[in-house]
Amino acid sequence: MSAPTRPSTRHESGRADAPDGAPVEFALFEDDNWRRFFAALGLGSRVPFRLVKRALVLMFVTYVPMAALALAQGLHDTVATPTNFFADFAAYAQFLLALPLYIIAEPVIDASTRDAAKQFLASGIVSRTDVPAVYRVHATVARARKALWPDLLCIALAYVFSLVILIPQFGPDPLPTWHVQGGENSRWMTAAGVWAFFVSIPLLNYIWLRLICKIVLWIYYLYRLTRQHLDLHPMHADTTGGIGFISETQGRYALFILAFGIGNVAAPVGYQVAVLNYDLSILPVWGPLVLFGLGAPLLFTLPLLMFTKQLYRSKKRALAAYRARVTEQSRRVEERWLFTADREPAPQDARELAELETLGTIYTRIERMRIIPFDLRSFGQLIGSSLGAVATLLPLLYEKGELTVVVEALGRIMGR
Repeated sequence: MSAPTRPSTRHESGRADAPDGAPVEFALFEDDNWRRFFAALGLGSRVPFRLVKRALVLMFVTYVPMAALALAQGLHDTVATPTNFFADFAAYAQFLLALPLYIIAEPVIDASTRDAAKQFLASGIVSRTDVPAVYRVHATVARARKALWPDLLCIALAYVFSLVILIPQFGPDPLPTWHVQGGENSRWMTAAGVWAFFVSIPLLNYIWLRLICKIVLWIYYLYRLTRQHLDLHPMHADTTGGIGFISETQGRYALFILAFGIGNVAAPVGYQVAVLNYDLSILPVWGPLVLFGLGAPLLFTLPLLMFTKQLYRSKKRALAAYRARVTEQSRRVEERWLFTADREPAPQDARELAELETLGTIYTRIERMRIIPFDLRSFGQLIGSSLGAVATLLPLLYEKGELTVVVEALGRIMGR
């Protein structure tokens, strides 16, 4: 239990005063280069149905040209073959499912992180003496989100990841695809392949890399908060010292996990199984599914361990203080009721018993305080999103007869 601090001066909106008297807002996405780009296209924040329109524009730029070029070059068939563009499960999953989900995830994450940052200040969790330091962190985040170099880095990495997929298709014994055609000695890219690897895939990569940059900024913000003295309250009803809202914020990243899982995990595995006829039982196929299903929720839970040290200390101090208080009160009640013979009940007896009961309730609440600010509901959201992304493969596995492998594996696990 932290020492009491003077209440901070707040505006009517509940925001604490910045060092110069002007409130400084926290934001991960506000007025960054990507949003300014959409604003220049007439799809800014004030445009009705802007998310739908942005998603449609991106799908038109990425998927539609590839489909048109594939039709023009005859890269289609009535059966699922590697040279049939319209049999490519990955293209559907990445550009028609994952891409719109990324667009939807952005405002959800933005609103949730903004609210969490406001609550740290408005609730008094950040003491008045540390408010200037927190506003300096806000300014650092603002400079980082508006800087040009993170976007340039994301664009460079987007093309690197695209070329990493493309280059092996010009190597020895390449598999036939709709991206590249020709024999072993002479191979060339199709028009649809050129558009895919130099426009569509880099653009999709940039979108999820940009969101990862925002996640890194958010983790940096949480880290800087944990370096301040937080006025935690072990008796708080959320059983997390008053910062239970941070768990809900982490849970909002479930949409990002779902989009990333569909586009970067389920889509490649689905292509391998449905088109390239890979066996699900080999490690390169099932390994990414297991790693993503288990690892993605943990990646958004582990940063909250940064709060554990202060939560543990606060809980420890509170338990020591209330243990002493309960012991003292218990001793007085015992002396009156157990060790004083033939004593008539006094008016204060009922009050002392009620106080002892209240202290016991408070002690129990403190003892139940979590030192990791994460609840099962939020963790369930993250788990559900990772499993939901993997579940998009089930129709393909059923069609290819691979679903029995999954059922047998689950049966072996449950049998243990």
